[in-house]
Amino acid sequence: MKKNLKTILILLVLGGLVILAIQLNSSKENSSLSNEALSDFAVEDTANIDKIILSDTYGGEVRIKREGSVWVSEEAECIQQHLVQTMLETIRHIKVKGPVPKNAIETVNKNITVHHKKVEIYLKGELAKTWYIGNPTPDHYGTYMLLKDPVKGKSPEPFIMYLPTMHGSLKTRFITDPREFVCTNVFDYRPENIQSVSITYTDSAQNSFIIQALDQNKFQLYNGPNNVPHFDTASVRNYLLGYKKIHFEHPNYILDERQMDSLRKEKPQTIIDVTLKNGERNRVACYKKWMDYYKMDLDGTPLKWDRDRLWLVLNDGEVVVAQYYVFDRLLQKISLFRPRE
Repeated sequence: MKKNLKTILILLVLGGLVILAIQLNSSKENSSLSNEALSDFAVEDTANIDKIILSDTYGGEVRIKREGSVWVSEEAECIQQHLVQTMLETIRHIKVKGPVPKNAIETVNKNITVHHKKVEIYLKGELAKTWYIGNPTPDHYGTYMLLKDPVKGKSPEPFIMYLPTMHGSLKTRFITDPREFVCTNVFDYRPENIQSVSITYTDSAQNSFIIQALDQNKFQLYNGPNNVPHFDTASVRNYLLGYKKIHFEHPNYILDERQMDSLRKEKPQTIIDVTLKNGERNRVACYKKWMDYYKMDLDGTPLKWDRDRLWLVLNDGEVVVAQYYVFDRLLQKISLFRPRE
C-alpha cells in the first residue's frame, strides 16, 4: 500500500512538472516581447522638451520649438498653443496597453513602415525619443506604435499604446500639416493703440469711412476726403473696441497657387486698413467666397456666393477663410456713427 502511494505521488509530481514545462514553453512561444523591445514611450517631465519634429509618409512636416513659455515654429512664427499642449499631454500620459501578438508583429511593422506619423522629441536640445505612430487597433482602444532610442536604436517590436482618457487613434493628436498650426488672429488691438481705421467699400464709396484718433476719446471721421463734422463719439469708441481678438476661421485648403494669385489680383469687396500709433500697419482685403456646394435660398434660387464665409487676403498675402459672423462687427457703414437724436 505504501509502495503504491509512493508511486502515485511520484507520478503526480512528474505530471505537474510536465504541465509546468508545457506552460512555460507555450508562454515563451506566444510572447511577443524580445529582449530588445522598447516600450518607454512616455516623457514624464515635458517641461524639458524644447523641440518637436512631426512628419508623415505623405510629405507633411512640422518643426516647432520652445522659446521660454511659448512654442513657435522653427522660423519663430506664432503657432497655436493648444495643439502643442495636446501633444505634450499625450507624451506625458501615454501608456502601454499591451504587446502586439507574436503572429501579428510582422504585419503591424510593415503597416507602420508604409503609413505612419513620426514624432521626434528633443530634451534640452538632444534627440531623446522617436515615435512611429501607426493605425489604431480594430476596437479603436489602442494605437500601434514603435519606439526608437538614439542609443539603443529602433525597437524590433511595436506595442499597443493608449491614453487613459481617450478612445480613438493617437495619430490625430499629432498634426503634420503646418497650416493647422498657423495662428488665426487677424486683429488684436487695444483702442488706445489705434491711430486710424479705414474701411473702403470698393463698389459703394458713400459707405466708406476713416476714423482718425486725435487724442484719448477724441476722434475725427471722414468719408473719403470729406470731413464729417457731426458724429456720435461713443459709437466710434465702441466700434474700435471690436478690433480685439478678431480671428479667421481656417487656412486655405481649396485654392492652388494659381487660383490664389488670381484672387489677389481681383478687386476686393472691402478693404480694412488699420494703423497703430507705433507706425505698424495691417491691411486686410475681403472677397466674396463662392459656394463650395449646391444650396438654394428661400426662393429656390441656387446661391452663387457663400453667405456665411468670405475670403481674406492678409497683410502678408496669405489667403484664409473667415466668417461673416466675426467680421460683420468691423464691416460697418459710416451711417453707424450718425449723431443720436
